[in-house]
Amino acid sequence: MPTVLSGIALWWIHESRFSIISWVLLRLDLITENINFLGDMDNARASVIAANTWRGIPFVAITLLAGLQTISPSLHEAATIDGANSWQRFRYVTLPLLTPIIAVVMTFSVLFTFTDFQLIYVLTRGGPLNATHLMATLSFQRAIPGGQLGEGAAIAVAMIPFLLAAILFSYFGLQRRRWQQGGQD
Repeated sequence: MPTVLSGIALWWIHESRFSIISWVLLRLDLITENINFLGDMDNARASVIAANTWRGIPFVAITLLAGLQTISPSLHEAATIDGANSWQRFRYVTLPLLTPIIAVVMTFSVLFTFTDFQLIYVLTRGGPLNATHLMATLSFQRAIPGGQLGEGAAIAVAMIPFLLAAILFSYFGLQRRRWQQGGQD
């Protein structure tokens, strides 16, 4: 339900006649007419990407913050004593220790985005001209309203190799010692 509610709120923000974005830009005299965010193919893609990014930021931020909390301050102190500046501490201490967490976050983000149905369905239903379809929404469109259950099932099953590839890429990447310890294999 929260995804649908945020989708409805984002739909109102991007709606062509009553968009708050268009209203503000009109008042600032930056545009002369309302922007058709969800009716134009390029604008619809950009709007969906922005909405998905906005929805994913809390997950990424909290996960990375949790990862930062696990890094011992003594490592940064030792790097400072050794003469490392802030960029070097980030590059050689923080980033290598966060790499496994970044890999997991990226994997989950890819999986969530790839299989996202609710946000796309609420915002655009895959339109305009199928420009914003994901495999999940395309599968639904073909199977349920379109009446082609076999085609919809085939599209849904075709998602499995892509999702499996993302999971395996992350899994085998995390198994490498260099990723886990920030050093060489």
